[in-house]
Amino acid sequence: MARPKPEPRREVRSTPAFTLTAGWAAAVLGLLTVLFFRDVLLGGKTFVSPDATQPLGFVRLGEQMLWKDHVYPLWNPFVFLGMPSFGSGAYNPLIYPPDWPLALIARVLPMPEMTWLIIYYFLGALFFYLLAREWNARPEGALLGAVAFTFAPNLVAVGSHGHGSQLVDSAYLPLLVWLATRWMKRGRLTDLGWLGLLGGFQFLRGHVQICFYTWLAIALCALVEIAASLGKPSELTGRVARALGLGAAAALAFGVAGFYDLPLRDYARYSIRGGSDAIGGVGMGYATQWSMAPYELPSIVAPNFVGFGGQAYWGAMPFTDYPNPFMGVVAVLIALPAFTLRGRQRVFALVLGLFALLISFGSHFPLYGFLYAHLPQFDKFRIPVMILLLFQLAVALGAAWGWSALLDRGGEHGRPGALERLMLVAGGLLLLGGLVVGVGGAGLRNAYESFALAHKQPYAPELAAAAYTAFSGDIARVVLLGLATVGLAWLALRGKLGASFATVAVLVLMLFDLWPVSSQVMAPVVGDPVQRNADQGRDDVVDYLEAQGAWGSFRVYEDGGQSNRLAGFGIATLSGYHAAKPRLFQDLRDDGALGTVPWLALLNARFIVFPQPLDSLRTPPFLRLVHVGSGAVYLNLTALPRVTVVGQYGIVPDTGRAAVDSVVAMRHDPAQFTWLTQAPGVPLGPVTGARATITRYTLQDVVIDVVTPGPGIVRLADEWYPDWQATVDGRPTPILRADHLLRVVPGGHHEVRFRFVSPSVRRGLLLSIASILVALALLFAGVLQGRRNRAAPGIA
Repeated sequence: MARPKPEPRREVRSTPAFTLTAGWAAAVLGLLTVLFFRDVLLGGKTFVSPDATQPLGFVRLGEQMLWKDHVYPLWNPFVFLGMPSFGSGAYNPLIYPPDWPLALIARVLPMPEMTWLIIYYFLGALFFYLLAREWNARPEGALLGAVAFTFAPNLVAVGSHGHGSQLVDSAYLPLLVWLATRWMKRGRLTDLGWLGLLGGFQFLRGHVQICFYTWLAIALCALVEIAASLGKPSELTGRVARALGLGAAAALAFGVAGFYDLPLRDYARYSIRGGSDAIGGVGMGYATQWSMAPYELPSIVAPNFVGFGGQAYWGAMPFTDYPNPFMGVVAVLIALPAFTLRGRQRVFALVLGLFALLISFGSHFPLYGFLYAHLPQFDKFRIPVMILLLFQLAVALGAAWGWSALLDRGGEHGRPGALERLMLVAGGLLLLGGLVVGVGGAGLRNAYESFALAHKQPYAPELAAAAYTAFSGDIARVVLLGLATVGLAWLALRGKLGASFATVAVLVLMLFDLWPVSSQVMAPVVGDPVQRNADQGRDDVVDYLEAQGAWGSFRVYEDGGQSNRLAGFGIATLSGYHAAKPRLFQDLRDDGALGTVPWLALLNARFIVFPQPLDSLRTPPFLRLVHVGSGAVYLNLTALPRVTVVGQYGIVPDTGRAAVDSVVAMRHDPAQFTWLTQAPGVPLGPVTGARATITRYTLQDVVIDVVTPGPGIVRLADEWYPDWQATVDGRPTPILRADHLLRVVPGGHHEVRFRFVSPSVRRGLLLSIASILVALALLFAGVLQGRRNRAAPGIA
């Protein structure tokens, strides 16, 4: 019987392991971004925090001026006594180039209203992935680090609670550090050009404090590189030269944003951030209000350790909505193996994380005070915990390197090494912590509640009890997630799990760790979109006040008001909100002068608004109730017109607050007398019967018709600022400072005109154009440099 002919052998090909490329990582990060913000992107919701939805007091009117009157708005006359809107960063339309293409796309394709914001979460994650890969993390580690960096509650809270500029500039942090690293490593001019250009874009987005921290991180990176080259003269020279290149890129970035930066720098001198008589910056007490206490550090892994936020929070800050340093036990555990690695980048991340933590302690640690006194511009900032963004970056880098180290060691057999022992110790500590909480019982609860009550006054015992219950739940969660992470790390180390499967499993644990906390941060501010139109925020009080006169005819004083709502309807108020309000105005508040009868009269506060009517028996005789509705509106019978003509004056020093006290003391009738910082230079005559009428009052142009029997001083009750210029019958005239903060010019029978003209805007525009040309030249030179380098091997 013939044997059957054997079948031909088929070549067996092994299926290659999945490779996580940059494209796949971007796809995963994009999907996670959609899932994290699915309610906003897919569910028809939006962020409705007060900071995101309240009328900004000027945007509506500024846009009207920009698009209808075709004048770029620079001044806001409706909050306080007026302030620069552009120079203060309150309203800077059309200056951020990355917004332009998205605005065009939005005109064609309908998108959720917060799409622009959520795009930056994705970009921040992608930029971090590129940075971690540049610093030799495996793709799997870089992916996990990107998730830890982007979806921790510190960033989620920033965007969802209405701080869009802070979120956007935070997304630039890993990108600019990545470009700086490439320049230090390779010396390519393209990297330097992109660093200057994109660094300028970061400045243009408007959150200077985050920009400052970004360049602080870049400077620290350069210092670590230089320190690593000590003892190697040839290498050291190159490192120092490239570090100087980073300094040039920082200057270039400032120049690219010169159109924004120069007016901002000029205004800083006249704001509470730079106008302190003693130090030239925001006061130390104000700057360090949001200082995290060292005892809050356990909230890095246990979000409820000091109360999650709101009323339950008992930490050192005035208040907070979320655990600021929280990164999760999964990220912290996989970052531990990074401590076993060597390399300059690891030193940088370790120093950066520790540095950020110490600064975040603010008034609780001397480093902040030292930097406040000696580091240029540092005294202009506040909220020390904001620097935890750098701690977040450092922990995420550690997670990327730590997971990479675990995967690189995976499959090596033999006796347990350092990484295995490290994981065993971590697991043991987790079990011990869970055991302590489990058996501590009433004693541990009492100690916790006593500690909380001692550190927060007032703080209700029932809140302390609720905080402990939430914290004990955290411990159970930390132990379970931590042990699962340690188990996966051990299996990966011993080669029992492949890199892809182990990474997916740890990614799932990380999402279980981060999502409950970040979603709790978002939940209160996710709601249905509200119709944003010109009448948003309107009520009966607005309707009444709008009918009382044109712009420039009166002001309103709101008792305890901190809102910009009225200003959004062109109703000038003595209240409002801005984080860097004018120093001269703040002086009135600090001295308690603002609400006094003489100052209310002098500042043209014709109406005073209270939440409800006053007791009729206690109503001052100079107030008359004229409207009751959503608020009680009183007419101030003593209020002076916005513009007056006076014939008497006294001289007070430019420094100090003598004028404030003199007005309060009513040493002279403010209707006839003004305090000046210098003599007007003209003899004054009788002004009885003088009349001054505002014939034009726009955002940055005021025209006054003056009729007076003799030479007098025209006093406009708007805030003095050096960029205002004045003419009398078309002839330039100096503007003097009157009554501490108001504007005056010598007058007669004339037309007096005030115009706001900002030289720093013009200079900044020229600087921006020149700097952009330099950045483009660097990019072009870098392209030529790359071509020469590629052609070099073929040259004979």
